[in-house]
Amino acid sequence: AQAGMLSADGVCYAFDRRANGMVPGEAVAVLVLRRLPDAERDGDRVYASVLGSGVNYDGRTNGITAPSGAAQARLLSEVYERARVPVESVGHVVTHGTGTRLGDPVEINALVEAFGSGSGRSGFCALTSTKPNIGHTQAASGLVSVIALVQAMRHGVIPPSINCDEPSDYVDWERSPFFVNREARPWSAEGGTRRGGVSAFGFSGTNAHVIVESYDAGGVSEEVSEPAYLLPVSAKSEGALGRALAELAGHLERVEGVSLASVSHALMSGRHHFAFRCALVVRDAADAVRLLREAAAGERPLMVRSG
Repeated sequence: AQAGMLSADGVCYAFDRRANGMVPGEAVAVLVLRRLPDAERDGDRVYASVLGSGVNYDGRTNGITAPSGAAQARLLSEVYERARVPVESVGHVVTHGTGTRLGDPVEINALVEAFGSGSGRSGFCALTSTKPNIGHTQAASGLVSVIALVQAMRHGVIPPSINCDEPSDYVDWERSPFFVNREARPWSAEGGTRRGGVSAFGFSGTNAHVIVESYDAGGVSEEVSEPAYLLPVSAKSEGALGRALAELAGHLERVEGVSLASVSHALMSGRHHFAFRCALVVRDAADAVRLLREAAAGERPLMVRSG
């Protein structure tokens, strides 16, 4: 607070003229990273692909509250050049966006420098920050932003960056490739995919950026062609087992095109196995729903084994 880093009124105004400091927050963020061929082989649910990433360091500056725009711009240019990703193919960048009067314009103008020279276009890429919503989660903030970007890709919607009524006058927005996305908007998939970036900066002067692309299975079928699938379900009590069976049946009914191979894999290797158990051998989703309903009702057809 004595360094002037915290918002006096407890509100994060990322990109706004009212920006007066950050608001601390807390989060636990978990990402599972695997080589794409390995994930596809094992039937994992893939949310997005990492196309490129990089880190660098500011070097000497006037302090931790005075980031280096030159170092940030250099990192951005290097990451996109090394990954061979055209900047004009990026539709959304989740920024560090802490809501500080100096830091936000430095970050945006570094993005403008790195993107503007290669695109020749203005206003084609949306900027958002998660920090007005949940605060600055410190060491977790970069991963929080990655999760936010991947969720936007999954749902095809760029969320609004809140608390920005008057964009900062330290940025020439009219000539910028960027605009602050202040309302939810559909995110079209150019060429069948969506691309986005995430920036994060550490107190020590470390800069990081990652390029992410939505996952497209293409011609890869999620459903492995097998004559049958094993669905093991367990719980800590008989009543809980019945509810779990009914809930799984409801899930299979609601989700169109569900992969029974993935469901089977998750139930066998991604769940704890408790004392009350039921295993079903199913041919397809409809067969699974029928047998799950019967098992939940206490029936034990030929293809169901309980213990």
